[in-house]
Amino acid sequence: MIRQLQGFERADNKSLFDQMFNHRKLVFHDQKGWDVRLVDEEYEIDEYDRDDTVYLVSLNEHGALTGSIRLLGTHGPHMLNGPFRSMFPDVQFATPLIWEATRFVTLGDKSVQPNQVSRSACEILLGMCRFGLNNGVDQITAVYDAGMARLYRRCGLTHIELGRHRTPEHGTVFVGLWEISRELEASILAATGLERAPSRLDEREAA
Repeated sequence: MIRQLQGFERADNKSLFDQMFNHRKLVFHDQKGWDVRLVDEEYEIDEYDRDDTVYLVSLNEHGALTGSIRLLGTHGPHMLNGPFRSMFPDVQFATPLIWEATRFVTLGDKSVQPNQVSRSACEILLGMCRFGLNNGVDQITAVYDAGMARLYRRCGLTHIELGRHRTPEHGTVFVGLWEISRELEASILAATGLERAPSRLDEREAA
């Protein structure tokens, strides 16, 4: 099940936000060894976790968090014009029609869809597309590595590669752009095997 939250709802959903920020710390700091900001040595939280930030979270049948993604409008501060700018100086967006997806995490979900990707990852990507459809977003951009590129292909997300950059720490990283459309939604549904649930997505509704 997918829920949509915004940063200003953190106080009313403290346990869920704490789980999400802790999962991010476990994945990006502990597993990947990234130089990320930690809070109380337990949570990964940075300056982009604002009141207006949108989060999609995947919950299992027991209500436990199994995945999340962060969405930022490029008309405001976002990572592509912040820490990633030196990697991709020629790729710049500043429009409410293009949003940025960052901090994509799945953890603890043992259910697997026919495309051999966890259900939570598939649900999050479908939810990302539906967020765009429901909110007048034309495109979503993201910076990702080769492993994520394979995951996107398995989930039916065809995209435009706008650039690539190689770093000693992370190998080759890419910046891509997805066109949000009903065709993309259908492609994700077909590739992942997810049932065709209602496409309306709000903060209390499943995708």
